Amino acid sequence: MRSRVWIIFGLFFPACLGLMRQLIWGDELAAQVLALVLLLLGIDQARMAVVDLDRVFAVQQQGQDDRLHNFYTITVSTIALELVGFYAAAYWLGWGAICILLSQVWFNLLTNVRLQPLAEPAIETWALAERLPVLLADGIGLALVGLWMLQIAPLAIALGLLGLLVAYGWVKYGAS
Repeated sequence: MRSRVWIIFGLFFPACLGLMRQLIWGDELAAQVLALVLLLLGIDQARMAVVDLDRVFAVQQQGQDDRLHNFYTITVSTIALELVGFYAAAYWLGWGAICILLSQVWFNLLTNVRLQPLAEPAIETWALAERLPVLLADGIGLALVGLWMLQIAPLAIALGLLGLLVAYGWVKYGAS
């Protein structure tokens, strides 16, 4: 398990360094704010990649299930798409952000189960209706990045994305 953590973080680390470069030496404040948003998101997504893979392997110890294989495939493909997005964002913030957000849409659209290794059942159905708020947030993020790329109030858009990220973090980590 520890090697999996180091591998995942090792894959995300260079992209995060590229985003750090954008944050520190970016040409304009709007780009620096978007680089900060993507850097924080990169750290979170690296962590979530580890969490999701750990859950797959923990549930796999309890028995085989076709839904588990499907979740694993979607998770690995999402991680790959995220990595493409984060590496692209190190050079082209907007296009990288689009790719990252599309990876989130990919995951939230295709994943129809949640893994809870310590619960019974360990694999529970995650209905599309339950995923709609997350998909809506992904869509808002995509629209905002599109506006940022079109240079429509780029600083306000970047700050709005930062606000969305703070809200996401609060719901995910602070609301419990």
